[in-house]
Amino acid sequence: MTTLLVKAGALRRDDWGLLGRAVFTVARVRVVLWILPWRRLQPAQAVTPPATRIHPRRLEWAVRVASRVVPGATCLTQALALHYLLARFGYPSIVQVGVRTRDGNFSAHAWVEHDGQAFLGSSNDIARYARFFTWPHSRLG
Repeated sequence: MTTLLVKAGALRRDDWGLLGRAVFTVARVRVVLWILPWRRLQPAQAVTPPATRIHPRRLEWAVRVASRVVPGATCLTQALALHYLLARFGYPSIVQVGVRTRDGNFSAHAWVEHDGQAFLGSSNDIARYARFFTWPHSRLG
């Protein structure tokens, strides 16, 4: 608990604002996934970047931290939230979902790709999954 308080005390005001936006986005995506079928989700469109751009890795950090306080924030929830936040700050991205079987057990993982880089999963982790689908489909080429 002490370590958590020390980390929280070290955050700047900008960090708190970003975390607030990330918690709201992760929670909103989680609720939408509970209520709507997957096919009803709309892909985010990258908007004109705001005057202050936030680096994509910083957005990834915020989503990872926010997911700790939002119940049910699975990798899919996190990937969709990051996709929407990246678009908000002018970065186009795609959500990838991969699948694998290990010792007879099926598993899946979702991550985000932007500018040839993977987010929400290391290259080693992602390499273990066969790409199952990409969302949105229109950004493949």
